[in-house]
Amino acid sequence: MSVAKQFRTISGAFLDVFYPNVCQICSTDLNMNEHHVCLSCAYDLPYIGQNKKELQKLEKLFWGRAKVEHVYSLLNYQRGNQTQKLLHLLKYKQKKKLGQYFGEVLAEVITESENIQAILPVPLHPKKEKLRGYNQSRVIADGIASKTNIPVNSTCLFRNSHNLSQTKFSKYDRWDNVRQIFSVKQNKELENKHVLLVDDVLTTGATIEACILELLKIKNCTVSIATLAARI
Repeated sequence: MSVAKQFRTISGAFLDVFYPNVCQICSTDLNMNEHHVCLSCAYDLPYIGQNKKELQKLEKLFWGRAKVEHVYSLLNYQRGNQTQKLLHLLKYKQKKKLGQYFGEVLAEVITESENIQAILPVPLHPKKEKLRGYNQSRVIADGIASKTNIPVNSTCLFRNSHNLSQTKFSKYDRWDNVRQIFSVKQNKELENKHVLLVDDVLTTGATIEACILELLKIKNCTVSIATLAARI
């Protein structure tokens, strides 16, 4: 073992004594080969991954609403399951490294043949992002970018207004709540490009649809979607 590797091992063990590295789901101590989630919990997560039937269900959400090239999602989201807990940690408990890590895992299911040229995180309103401290979609996008080397563009798509939380809205009310709240600037940067729109979770698709409709106004812009989780 090299001196540098020995130092990293000793330093990691030292830090684990004073700053325990525990599983974000079950709180058990992680070993040197585990990251953020223990192998047992990671194995039990409800993966979608490359399940074609499940991904086709997600693509059907947008039929007749907005043209989408492909939909990617890593985990099945249902109320009360482990995926919901992960999303809560990412959005409200400052677990940015968790989002980055699962963004890297999500990158593994994105097909290289899609020839995606830019990654666009769904934006938060600046006031909400300042209050939260970060945009969870940007954190996931950064994880994807770190594995794919596709650049993240967080300047072209922006949110015009701070809409109400979607959690207790009906399907129609969710759509009505996000109508025309997104805009695109610096359009030429996205002309003739295939972009990957990234969000934390896909449920009714209202927020993502609102983004897509703005992006499709750009000359020859095509859109695929990647989310950390989706309700199947």
